[in-house]
Amino acid sequence: MLHFVSFIIAFNNHYHYHYFQHFPHLSITVCCSLIKQANLMNLNVQKQQWFDHIYQDHQNTLLLWFKHKLHNHHHSEDLSQEVFYRALKSNYSFENIKEPKAWLLGIAKHVIIDHWRHQQIERLYLDALIHTPQDSHPSVEHKICIQESLYQVHQTLEMLPDRVAQVFLLSQMEDMTYRSIGEKLNISEATVKRDIKQAFHACSSIYSTTFN
Repeated sequence: MLHFVSFIIAFNNHYHYHYFQHFPHLSITVCCSLIKQANLMNLNVQKQQWFDHIYQDHQNTLLLWFKHKLHNHHHSEDLSQEVFYRALKSNYSFENIKEPKAWLLGIAKHVIIDHWRHQQIERLYLDALIHTPQDSHPSVEHKICIQESLYQVHQTLEMLPDRVAQVFLLSQMEDMTYRSIGEKLNISEATVKRDIKQAFHACSSIYSTTFN
């Protein structure tokens, strides 16, 4: 370990191969391995410095962007931090990002869409709860579980073909019969059944997790 630390110090200070003469006991294979590790460490440091820099430069820009969209300071602060969190988690190559502001705003658009989806799901849930007898209201824990499951269903449906999602929603939300859906969308009942089966299959794991 001591040799490696000394090697890194020499490597970072000089960055020339002829300085490896200070380590005659190291084989060429070991030197190459150490060079690779040193390069990786140096790259990670540069990446962290780059990220710190864009955070300082664009934190306020994102905060103002969310405030303009949401008119809510608390949500804007949370979502602007979510952007940096997602950016940090992403497998990005900072050398290829020529426009950091545009990159962050692209992530911000996905963040705000997810935020609006959560709000929409919450409104739908609260509307349904109004028509539920008081003694049948779920517990707080079950409420959170249901809301999260509804959001997951929403995300799942968005990955399905538009018609399949529409057929599923007409059946489950509007309580329409297969025949009525077929007439509304100008498709056969067999197609309606096939689309609903596809949607249910996509959502089945969510249902089993929530209700079992």
